[in-house]
Amino acid sequence: MTDGNADLTLTRVTALLASGPGAPDGDVQQGMEITLVLDPGGRIGLDTYYADPRPWRVRRFRPARPDWTGDLVHEEDGWALRGGPAIDGPLWFLDVRGLHPGEYLTLRRPDGDEMVYRVVSVARAE
Repeated sequence: MTDGNADLTLTRVTALLASGPGAPDGDVQQGMEITLVLDPGGRIGLDTYYADPRPWRVRRFRPARPDWTGDLVHEEDGWALRGGPAIDGPLWFLDVRGLHPGEYLTLRRPDGDEMVYRVVSVARAE
């Protein structure tokens, strides 16, 4: 896991919808914020995930709809979002290639539809 000296500073990653069902050209009013701990290279990793006792929170925002909130979790098949009104509901899998501005995340809904988000901000969480 870790050597006990891991930096567990929370980081907030903001990503905006680049493309998805109903928005093939994206929508800058739709996005997500993920609050998590990144490794020294600015990547998401299992060592920091298991070393951090806090939940890694996710908030999806869309115009004229309530925010969706949940947690980023690691499952056998990779990273996923769990939460909302049904904690035991289906997972939304997240393909994370990088968490630097300009990089992309793909969120796969339980029905198989995918939404692609572009990272626009990475900053220390307050």
